[in-house]
Amino acid sequence: MAFQVKKAKREKIYCKIALMAPSGGGKTYSSLRLATGMAKEIERETGKKARILMGNTEQKRGYYYANEFDYDIVDIEAPHNPEKYVEFIEFAVKEGYDILILDSSSHEWEGRGGCLELQQQAGGTYQAWGKVTPRHNKFIEAIADSPIHMIVTMRGKDQYEMTSDDKGKKSVQKLGVGAKQRDGFEYEFTCTFLIDQKTSMAEAQKDNTHIFEHETATLLSESYGEKIMQWANSGEGYTPPVRGKEETAGADMTNDLTSVKKEIISLCSSLGGTKNEDLMTTLKNYVSSGNPNAIKDLDKAKECLAKLKGIKPVEA
Repeated sequence: MAFQVKKAKREKIYCKIALMAPSGGGKTYSSLRLATGMAKEIERETGKKARILMGNTEQKRGYYYANEFDYDIVDIEAPHNPEKYVEFIEFAVKEGYDILILDSSSHEWEGRGGCLELQQQAGGTYQAWGKVTPRHNKFIEAIADSPIHMIVTMRGKDQYEMTSDDKGKKSVQKLGVGAKQRDGFEYEFTCTFLIDQKTSMAEAQKDNTHIFEHETATLLSESYGEKIMQWANSGEGYTPPVRGKEETAGADMTNDLTSVKKEIISLCSSLGGTKNEDLMTTLKNYVSSGNPNAIKDLDKAKECLAKLKGIKPVEA
């Protein structure tokens, strides 16, 4: 097998941010503050007003802060199967939104019609996960691969601890321990934060940006959203936001690099993503990282798409 060596270059990326907190920790508010800062930085750099969309699974909670922030909202109701969330992410990309908030993703895992219920409906055995896991993995791939900045919240696994103050007065403190999602889900992101229920202070559990590595805990704000976006845009090869349908009306989509890459990403998801060896081998013939967003030549993108259409999907 021949290996291609080239100089590594930092590329601009689409940020994927995860927020975990027990009930009352401030996940929704923190996500809107971060998204607002990110939108401000996008507008500063591009001159285009950035648009924020929230996918709301938390009943009326997604509307609590509509008087403080500028965002659109879609209510996501049961059943919370993975395909619904994949479809929603694809909808946000197609409609040209710059930032997508998914509040919260826990319903895809433990909500009515979510993965835990699907596993029970499939027999409740270990083998039943063979039917559910590929569906959940497509949701993970949609988050990771979609050309849109995302903030994904997760309900914390509540745990309670008895504490005492300096006068000996005892109280019960609610702690967030991990997330109500599949184990390891939180590590699929650029940055992952655990938010304290009492103080709303966030501690970075994972930080690829290095912005938070010297801070024990911080209150997530618009300024941090700006910093994250500045970091994301600090490399080469920026992929512009996907155009909305009003901008693409009448356009020849086959001559638009962004649109061809979007079609490649959608096809990759249906073929099984990283689980499909033929798919990944083909992608790496065009871009060593295997990330379609890194393809910079329209002709190569078209050629890649044509070859991907001949690949068989992996068995579920």
